[in-house]
Amino acid sequence: MAAFGRDVIAACFGCLALGAAGSAVAADVSYGAAPAKPPVEDWYLTIGASGRVEPDYPGAGSYTIRPGFLFSIDKASQLNVFRSVDDNPSISLLNFGAFSLGATGKLAWGRDEDASDRLRGLGDIGMGVELGGFAEWYAFDWLRLRAELRYGIGGFEGLVGDLGADAIYTLDRWRFAVGPRLSYAGSGYMNTYFGITPQQSATATLLGNPLPVYRASGGFDLVGVTGQLTYNFRNGFEAGVYGAYGYLLQDAGSSPLTSDQNQFTAGLSLSYTFNIGKGWW
Repeated sequence: MAAFGRDVIAACFGCLALGAAGSAVAADVSYGAAPAKPPVEDWYLTIGASGRVEPDYPGAGSYTIRPGFLFSIDKASQLNVFRSVDDNPSISLLNFGAFSLGATGKLAWGRDEDASDRLRGLGDIGMGVELGGFAEWYAFDWLRLRAELRYGIGGFEGLVGDLGADAIYTLDRWRFAVGPRLSYAGSGYMNTYFGITPQQSATATLLGNPLPVYRASGGFDLVGVTGQLTYNFRNGFEAGVYGAYGYLLQDAGSSPLTSDQNQFTAGLSLSYTFNIGKGWW
């Protein structure tokens, strides 16, 4: 009987030992070392300004000098990638290697009735902003594709967008890029800048500027090309010079308000990039 008791006690201890071993294995499976997280990248802010010569208003044959603003926020891994001097201010929110998505915006300068006799009686178009997003893809190290889609608020209301491609050549601190551009404008933009309402037509005619009623439909409104040259000083500063040519299409080119379908732009830029640390977002 005593031997039987010892056998029972031994069996119980054996079960406890097996249970403990099983728990240890389970602990190894459930609470093993977590895979190492990728290092959190620093973010960099680029700010700058530009001065550019551009048409007084879309479709104008006269030119004016306007300031421009450079602004972007990028991760360290995206710091040295190409940024076009005609990119709108943007913040990169999602990066997938060669592909990125983010937010972008643009200041819409509006239009002054006094800018041309052709505009007499139409009234002014106020300043506004265009807010939206962008998608960017580096198909190759030397080829960047970018698309923007924005919504105008203020001077006009409606969708506008841009498509562009840049072939890039880098030599030490110098970087040259050239590529095509294509712009889209919805009916809200087109009718604001290229259309003429019955009331505007009547007012303009009374003021000695006979203009027909004209309705401008949305669509691709400009095609062109942009070339640029930048120099990186390697101390945070970068300078650039660029020129662009655009040709107004469809209702934009045919509008009675368009003085010249050929639209030229040229400018200089200077920017500075600095580290703003780990992003809280």
